[in-house]
Amino acid sequence: MPLSINNSVSALKSFGTKQAVTANNIANSETVGFKKSTTVLEAGGNGAVSAKVQPVNTPGVMINQPDGSLEELSNVDLGTELTDMIPTQHGYEANIKAFKAQGEMEDTVLDLIG
Repeated sequence: MPLSINNSVSALKSFGTKQAVTANNIANSETVGFKKSTTVLEAGGNGAVSAKVQPVNTPGVMINQPDGSLEELSNVDLGTELTDMIPTQHGYEANIKAFKAQGEMEDTVLDLIG
């Protein structure tokens, strides 16, 4: 596979991982004591992209219970999670377009060769 296709595939996988982590955070935003995770995209060799998932250990909101004890809610901020999905979506779409463009260029070269 050409290097540009490998780069697009690695980026698509990484953006998929990032979106899955965000979706998991949103799904568990109401779970008591849940700690969110974040995804860091890193450049690898030859322009490849890798996703590194890291836990975020900041404390959640503490609320008083009727029995006087404290309960920690999740540390997920829905506003942040939802806005973080926008650039992830755009990055995913851009890599799909690059993948398609590579295929079209290969088809054109094959048509020219005959």
